[in-house]
Amino acid sequence: MKKVLFILSFIAINFLKAQENKPFSNYDIGFYGGVNFYSTDNVRGDFLIELKMNLTSSLKLKASTGYIRTIQSKSYTVRKYSKRTIDSNPMYFASKYNLVSKNYDTFPLTLGIQYNISQSIFSPYLSVDVCYNFIDTFIQISPSENWSYNSIDEIPSEFMEDQKSEKLFNHSYGIILAVGTSYKLSSVFNLDIRYLIKYDSEIVNTHHFIVGIYF
Repeated sequence: MKKVLFILSFIAINFLKAQENKPFSNYDIGFYGGVNFYSTDNVRGDFLIELKMNLTSSLKLKASTGYIRTIQSKSYTVRKYSKRTIDSNPMYFASKYNLVSKNYDTFPLTLGIQYNISQSIFSPYLSVDVCYNFIDTFIQISPSENWSYNSIDEIPSEFMEDQKSEKLFNHSYGIILAVGTSYKLSSVFNLDIRYLIKYDSEIVNTHHFIVGIYF
């Protein structure tokens, strides 16, 4: 009888282990903060929420969303003119300002795969994600200089030339490559440290360093 109970216990334990390794049998949720930049003079912040579910013992499916503020420095002068009618009289106005930077408030939706190189107290990993970004773009400019003229012929020629224009994107696509490691703080909580580079279809590519806790 004892042998039968031992065999049944052995089968039950292995069955439970097999169940634990089944795809989507467990998941983690993590909260991350950090910085991003494309040069050291343009550092801004990240906040991400990430959900991970197991596919195999080494592979995890992950999805995330959050908020990323990115700044891109610009340096050139914008000149333009316009026409207005004041008291039935046509008037012409010229203005000049410097574009200082473009700022992006990005709300990404990402889906990716994480490969755990090894699993112990320290668990290094590699990951790749694809993302769709909702973007709110705004520009920062210097104070504008303005002039008025009675005739279009009075406007200096540099204001009449074709001028640069900045596109204000509201969405983009991207690929994220990352390397990181997690550290087991307890039976529940894990520290996660990650470096990633984000390639974007419309805005500047950026480097990111993030740190988070998942459980």
